Amino acid sequence: MIRIIISLTILASIMSGNPNQWNSHSAHVILEKRLEIGLFQPLRYGIKENLEFSTYPIWFFVIPNVSFKKPYKDIAGFKIASRFSTAYPTPLLNILSKNGIGGLMDPNLTVPPMVSISGTLLMSKKKFGTMTTFKTGADIGLVMGELDERSNIDLPIVYHRLEIFHNKWGIHTGLDVTKDISEQFTLFIDLDLRLLPGLEKYKPDKTYQLHSGNYSIEHKLLLIWNYSSSFRVITGYKLIAGEYPYGKEVRLLPYIPVLEKWIPIIELQWGI
Repeated sequence: MIRIIISLTILASIMSGNPNQWNSHSAHVILEKRLEIGLFQPLRYGIKENLEFSTYPIWFFVIPNVSFKKPYKDIAGFKIASRFSTAYPTPLLNILSKNGIGGLMDPNLTVPPMVSISGTLLMSKKKFGTMTTFKTGADIGLVMGELDERSNIDLPIVYHRLEIFHNKWGIHTGLDVTKDISEQFTLFIDLDLRLLPGLEKYKPDKTYQLHSGNYSIEHKLLLIWNYSSSFRVITGYKLIAGEYPYGKEVRLLPYIPVLEKWIPIIELQWGI
């Protein structure tokens, strides 16, 4: 059950009128003093006209995290922005290092202080009711101490984000498309690629690899009902195809093992 909750929450956090409203995936910065928050979406706040702050409040006390987005001068009709993010996952990983319910890692492991740092360049352009955003960036995993080789969680979405601490660095790139299909309905589609160059460490006997799987391809399709500038409802799915220590896998999320079927995500989001 803990695995299901973690996967669903992170998945919903990754999901995502006025281009400065709701467009967390684009190069547009939220309006000054506007606040947006959802059940699983990040809290976004416009500190000032050219600076946006965001954090995932549900996770903050077990994974302290912050992100800042800053716009720059337009280039060839594209809105340009950079996003800087950092997170400290150590508290949650040590909570999950136990036997029984809620345990996802060896109880004998103690995870040292670790900090992830990500930088992303965003380029957005809106034409004919369609917002297209190109993004690319790098991820760095800093470890203050000795990280046990067994410290990993083989779950879709989670695995390739945590493995930067073993691989030390990674690359992410992707394309987001937001299409207005009516005054109140929007379609969001994205395709993302995460790479961990040089991660694979093969053993001579080709047995189970603790650290292998240097790519993850992620795709989302979301239907958004924009009731107003203050409220909207999101539903959809996420598809992941990647390499893991146990082999390649394609997974449609969210998948509920108990029910043995996929169910759509329902997300509520508010703006002030």
